Amino acid sequence: MVSINELSPRRAFSSRYRFVLRFWAVGLGMFAGGCDSFNPAFVALIDDSGELATIDNAPGHVVLTLVNNAEVDERLLAYLESSEGGNLILTDAEKRSLRPRMRMRLRVTFTDGTFAVFEFIDGSQNLVDQNFDAQAFPDLNQNDLDNAVVICDVASVELEPGSDIEVFIPVELTGYELIEVTGAAGVITGVTYEPRTRIAPQFRTMEIDERDADGNVTLQRNIGVRDVPSPTLNPLCGSVIAIVVDGVLAVPFLDGVSDAPSYDQGDVATVAGIGGRYEFRVSVQ
Repeated sequence: MVSINELSPRRAFSSRYRFVLRFWAVGLGMFAGGCDSFNPAFVALIDDSGELATIDNAPGHVVLTLVNNAEVDERLLAYLESSEGGNLILTDAEKRSLRPRMRMRLRVTFTDGTFAVFEFIDGSQNLVDQNFDAQAFPDLNQNDLDNAVVICDVASVELEPGSDIEVFIPVELTGYELIEVTGAAGVITGVTYEPRTRIAPQFRTMEIDERDADGNVTLQRNIGVRDVPSPTLNPLCGSVIAIVVDGVLAVPFLDGVSDAPSYDQGDVATVAGIGGRYEFRVSVQ
């Protein structure tokens, strides 16, 4: 598991900054439950009169955060930078900070049986083909949300049942069908590929590896069976629950047929891996 303390300075600063902004939003409401639960310096900053110090203590809080450490495949990035891919222009610093755009829904269940659902979304919004009209897909215009604060007591934190983890595919994908060319007497003389389907840039559901009855992996997809986010049960008040994502956003290229993102529709393994490979770890601090 990856500790929050091991995050890069860029990611750590970004997460803390956004946390502070959201902390003001939820923090003012939490004062009704008591300001003594906050850092004394923070209380002094917003209450130099000391009038709020007489309010009863709050029950505490639990912080949830999504840490996106995934990267972008070099070939995909090179295509996006090409004229065919949209002439995406990025500085070296922007390239280093690129993160696949992904989203997931988390359910927080409290000990009294109530629950709250948060949709976390994080990643680079500029990783989009410039020929693609992002305004036609409002999903891309969602504000980032990579952390949240909830009041204790928390019974569990888990993926929302029935929901998916999704990653944004920033390019159009073309699916080809392999056609056998036959000559005289039905003899196969060669093969050719014909375009059959086009998939516009969009969020794609990440799939878990398929297994047989003995637990052996029969088809590798986007997430290993041991790499899905595990539920966190009965976290202590004051805990920070981090869902850490590692992996690489990637799409196939059907070499010899097209220089653009493409695949053979009959190639089951290639189709299953569209979107890349990822692993999720849950760290509780």
